[in-house]
Amino acid sequence: MTKLVREPLVHFVLLAVVIFGVYQWVTAERQSAERTIVVTQADLERLASLYAVEAGALPTEQDMRAIVTDQIQQEALAREARQLGMAEDDTVVQRRLAQKMTFMLSDLGQVDPPSDEVLDAWLQAHAERFEQPLRLSFDHVFFSDGDDPRISGILASLNDESETDWRGQGDPFMLQRRYAELPEREIVRLFGGQFAAELAALSDADDGTWQGPVRSALGTHLVRVNQRSAARMPELAEVRSAVVQDWTETEQRRRTAEEINAIVEKYDIVIEGVDGN
Repeated sequence: MTKLVREPLVHFVLLAVVIFGVYQWVTAERQSAERTIVVTQADLERLASLYAVEAGALPTEQDMRAIVTDQIQQEALAREARQLGMAEDDTVVQRRLAQKMTFMLSDLGQVDPPSDEVLDAWLQAHAERFEQPLRLSFDHVFFSDGDDPRISGILASLNDESETDWRGQGDPFMLQRRYAELPEREIVRLFGGQFAAELAALSDADDGTWQGPVRSALGTHLVRVNQRSAARMPELAEVRSAVVQDWTETEQRRRTAEEINAIVEKYDIVIEGVDGN
């Protein structure tokens, strides 16, 4: 018996039995875990929050049953799909995983608040993003036909008779007849670029003078410019929150890009048909 115990072959067999037993135990544990779907309290809270955002109200008990059932079915089907290899070489799955990885890197790349010196330098370097545009306040009389014979007569009467009901002149207009502090880009959106350029070139009507005609994408207008706020570059204090947001988002994108590049550099890239040199 002692001789048998000392035989190397016996040691090998016993070791194999032990390894096989451990493997069976680990495999059983893994299979048990793979066959168990756990919906945690955090999952329930997340699902309820998503429902509330979409529906505008908290889910009822019946709603939660349906939500949890959908979640369990989705998880079960996803696991079966993975076991069948459906996730392999699937562009949609790869894109989703890449997005989740990008989101994780973005969350890890939180940046500290910048100093005033950094913000001021950012404001100066990207002035076009924060410049306060030209703003105009004006009244207008609309004519659908640019050759309307009434235009010259109405313009004369508007300037000769201060009591003239200007709102009742011209043709019906689907938008407003009076605008206050309208940014130049909004004027372009509503009336077109030609109207915005000609309107900006008109003089202020401190005495209530009507001018025109001015053509737009909608028709022709007689215009009275009531107030003009010239384009200007604001001080940091006026736009601090916007500058902080712009700087932070840009810095986060930069750091995320660096993290992605670092991950890509771990791999040897081979593109068939392209010379790597």
